[in-house]
Amino acid sequence: HCLGTLTFSNRSVYFFVQHHSTPTMRIISGACTLLFLSHQSHGFQIAPPSNRMVTRVAPSSALASLTEGAAEASSGYAAIQYGPDMEAYAKGFKTAFTEISCSLSTPYVGALPDDLIGTYYRCGPAMFSAGSLLPPKNSLVKPKQPPVPDGTDPSRMVLHPYEGDGAILAMTFQGEGTATTRFRYIRTNAFTNERKKGKKLYTGMESTRSSNVGVGNDFPLPFYRHHLLTGLNKLRKNTSNTRAIFFGKKLLSLWSGGLPYKLDSLALSTDGRSQLGGVIKREESALGGKAAFDAQRNRLLFYGVDEDSGSSQLNIYEFNSKFQPISDNDGAVQVKLPGLALMHDFAITENYAVFVQPALKLNGMQYMLSKEPGKTLTMDVEPSLVHIVARPSNKRAGEIATFQIPTDGATDANLQFVNAFEEQDGTVVFDAIRSDGSNMQGANTRWPWASSLGEYQSLSSKKSLWRYRVHPQNGFISKDCISNDQIYFGVINSDFSGRPHRFMYAAAGALGEDVAPPQGITKYDLNSFTFESWFPESYEFCGEPMYAKRRGDESEDGGYILSVLYNGRDEFSELVVLQASNIGAGPIARVPIGIAVPHGYHGCFASNDDANWTFEEIERRAKLADKMETRGSMWNEVKSDFSGLGLRFDDMEEYFGDLM
Repeated sequence: HCLGTLTFSNRSVYFFVQHHSTPTMRIISGACTLLFLSHQSHGFQIAPPSNRMVTRVAPSSALASLTEGAAEASSGYAAIQYGPDMEAYAKGFKTAFTEISCSLSTPYVGALPDDLIGTYYRCGPAMFSAGSLLPPKNSLVKPKQPPVPDGTDPSRMVLHPYEGDGAILAMTFQGEGTATTRFRYIRTNAFTNERKKGKKLYTGMESTRSSNVGVGNDFPLPFYRHHLLTGLNKLRKNTSNTRAIFFGKKLLSLWSGGLPYKLDSLALSTDGRSQLGGVIKREESALGGKAAFDAQRNRLLFYGVDEDSGSSQLNIYEFNSKFQPISDNDGAVQVKLPGLALMHDFAITENYAVFVQPALKLNGMQYMLSKEPGKTLTMDVEPSLVHIVARPSNKRAGEIATFQIPTDGATDANLQFVNAFEEQDGTVVFDAIRSDGSNMQGANTRWPWASSLGEYQSLSSKKSLWRYRVHPQNGFISKDCISNDQIYFGVINSDFSGRPHRFMYAAAGALGEDVAPPQGITKYDLNSFTFESWFPESYEFCGEPMYAKRRGDESEDGGYILSVLYNGRDEFSELVVLQASNIGAGPIARVPIGIAVPHGYHGCFASNDDANWTFEEIERRAKLADKMETRGSMWNEVKSDFSGLGLRFDDMEEYFGDLM
């Protein structure tokens, strides 16, 4: 019986296939057709075994496209590719109706290594039907509508996964073979308001989400992430769903366009919005959805942009290991940028912070009337700008060098920075995942958005890995495609943040260069120009890979890669643990989380003793958090920078309802 027939383009490719019996293989010049025959099989099968490995070797030439290099490689292996199960993928956008206060998780495959010690955090949207978690029984305000299954009431559904309320997953490893698991929604002001009412209250981005704006509505992370009306208002919903940061014994969740939320590191309960100890002077100020770690100095940098139509102000903040502003320049610099600067990511080097500002056309009338991104902004064909800004710790703090990035037909908007560093001659090098939205064909606001490959390919941009080089005095040098394969969520070992790195990890689509959702894990060796990948079953999908340092190890790839895997066939989630030095071997441990956690975004791994708590410590804190929420009948949001409690102006509508 025929197990599978695959036809590839005119390339010299070697295949390594594991099977229960000896296969018959036929290779034809030009096109390559593989025919597998076995008397043991029954029926047609595409999906290979779960531990699939892909290793591609490219010529060790200067930075050229490794996609082209792979075609010319003299040797290498490639795994059989198969289409992702998109119905299984779409199930990953189901609301999580259950939280995990505290539970002990044991691997059902393999074993957790005893030198994996610390806490893994990951943030992402988890509520797609607004107000779908009942408030405590003694809440003063009761929802008019109870929680409903996704899709039951279209008026409660968000129109893009990014609009979903944020939740945070935490798994703590004590080196004893188990993990302490928690999963809890972030009690943002918007989440609390909709939870009380049992309906959707924030619709400021719905016009944009319904428009054909290319990468503005990209999957999984759109370029248009917030309404352009600044400050605290009902058009700009802070879902706090984008990134989890643990630093200086503090846990924060970030969202691009508002203040971060401070969370309890053990119980994940919400303390409230944070102005970072008063460093952010105005509560209505916007912070970016990214923080950059300086491993050499043990510092953390944030940024925010005060956006305006004529010019914008970039604010950069730098904190020491105790999460206090550094003494130099009070830990902050402000820089003026031309036009409306919409930037959602950045990277740092020893001396600089690096930003890319895409060229945008602004409709002045719509900016005055609506400030809706989809009506106000369009991507411009003009070159994007790269800004090299001296950090607050730099003697020339606040000085900026700006250069144009030559256009090549695709935008540099929505870049996902991986890392940046300085070469000996001062050249700044940064790697980033670039989004080309030319394949996108309109917007789909119908939940669950992408239940077929065609739907997903019309909603998600073509992504590829690029290296940019620019000199702060001499100008822009080059940008080169490292890999044209579809990848997401690029990360490195955080100990190498801000300095030269050799290895990079990313979530990879299963169709090579073709657009497909994040599914497997790929490791890039940027010295030898090789790829090594592992892909799970067609119905399983990995999210962002996170490097976890191994206790006592100082090498660049001697630790572990952690990733949340969603099983859409059985609708549950697990944490997979892989050896960073041997990605192709697949997971050494698979740990059930206990519930189906929706597809998420960014996280972190805290490997120091500040994040190594026992199960008993976490359990006590979680029980206390549950009790405090049950007793907190007034339910008002706490501002984490102050110890007092009190009603805030933006809570009043919820207590006085239609009178306001």
